[in-house]
Amino acid sequence: MKKVLTVCFVVWVSISGFSQSAEDLFNSGNEKLDKKDFKSAIKEFSKAILVNPKNADSYFNRAYAKSMIQDYIGAVQDYTKAIALFPEMPNAYYNRAIEKVHINDYRGAIQDHTIALEQDPNNADIYFSRGLAKSAFNDHVGAIQDFNKTIEINPDTENIFFNRGIEKSYLKDYQSAIQDFNKAISLDTANADIYFNRAIAKNNLKDYQAAILDFNRAITLKPINGDLYFNRGVTKAYLNDFNGAFKDYSKAIEINPKIRNLYFNRGIESGHLKDYGNALLDFNKAIAQNPSNADIYFNRGIVKNILKDNQGALQDFNKAISLNPTLQNLYFNRGLLKMSLKDYQGSLFDLDKAIQQNPSNADIYSNRAVVRINLKQQQQALNDFNKSIELKPGDYLTFISRGILKAQMLDFKGAILDYSKSIELNSKSPEAYFYRGQAKLNLIDKTGACADFIVSRNMGYVEAISQIEKNCKK
Repeated sequence: MKKVLTVCFVVWVSISGFSQSAEDLFNSGNEKLDKKDFKSAIKEFSKAILVNPKNADSYFNRAYAKSMIQDYIGAVQDYTKAIALFPEMPNAYYNRAIEKVHINDYRGAIQDHTIALEQDPNNADIYFSRGLAKSAFNDHVGAIQDFNKTIEINPDTENIFFNRGIEKSYLKDYQSAIQDFNKAISLDTANADIYFNRAIAKNNLKDYQAAILDFNRAITLKPINGDLYFNRGVTKAYLNDFNGAFKDYSKAIEINPKIRNLYFNRGIESGHLKDYGNALLDFNKAIAQNPSNADIYFNRGIVKNILKDNQGALQDFNKAISLNPTLQNLYFNRGLLKMSLKDYQGSLFDLDKAIQQNPSNADIYSNRAVVRINLKQQQQALNDFNKSIELKPGDYLTFISRGILKAQMLDFKGAILDYSKSIELNSKSPEAYFYRGQAKLNLIDKTGACADFIVSRNMGYVEAISQIEKNCKK
């Protein structure tokens, strides 16, 4: 959480020549300010302005009172009138800048800060405040420059190192950000927000264990903060501590169930823990909170597929595609589902799309090859297996699949080469020995075939037993 500076209130000495009534009203307004009776103060300053509309001080103090009741537009208007009457008033520009930040006029705020600095060039607070405005305007480089100047003038400015660390994090300079957070913690060891932001920076450097230590410290300082548990859960998920992540998400839900993506993330952890029923419940809640998030439908579709609700899964994949057709692996998963439903043409369409999105994914090519086999497109299927192996030459299963296809195409020698390569990659695959035995039988190599069948049987491959009884008995 960044520091937001409050406006600067100055009780100006009244200009000589005011009527007694105007002075009395002005002083009465100040008394009301001291008592934090801001509405009454506004009334008194308004009366003073009616008596003497040329007094910049009355506009200035009324602007401050309006700011305190969150009438930021009214405050801007009054500071503008004060400036018109007395342009050499740096605090008026400074305060008006802060009010402009409140109404999201960041460009105007930066301009006012700049004028204030021209009149008061050694004011660290104005540099700091302009840095905050630049940050809100997404000028993080400019914000750091202003924070650097703040430190140069007054390194004891509250939260300056913390805020500079945040800006460096925006620029992905995480190491330097951590150094600033370290300095900030040395000045304020009880600020949970600093530990939280340092943890986020460490997460981005993949220093997850150190990040968890910072989250732990932040939670000790702010034990009823759902965001802290949520982010610690995210970090535990990075470490594959799915149970720990699940517990942190559950605690966050207990504190604040409206945190964005909270149910979604817990649903993912339930999936990792194979608790698909609760994963489904969490995804349902996540969709109720955010019905336009394609990722949630996609993940719920995966869970439904696991639970054999194929039609429900298909509906979720369709919905996800309608929301975000570029989502990675979405067409791939729908293509696999359609393949299992024997909708091979639909599957082929989806796998074609998946390859367009991710042409270097070997698994998509190997699965499209299977679809093409079912569509009697043997040569195209062979081309897909070839591409899959080119991209992923260490996958022994793809060599088995290509070998089976070559055998179907009566290329038994080519099939044997593929099965042999599969065995080279994984000598404990009984299927490779079995299919190589069959290919050898087709080449009238009964001795070699029986040797392979026996190895396959000894590895527990039941189908090999009947081949041995049929072909290997003397």
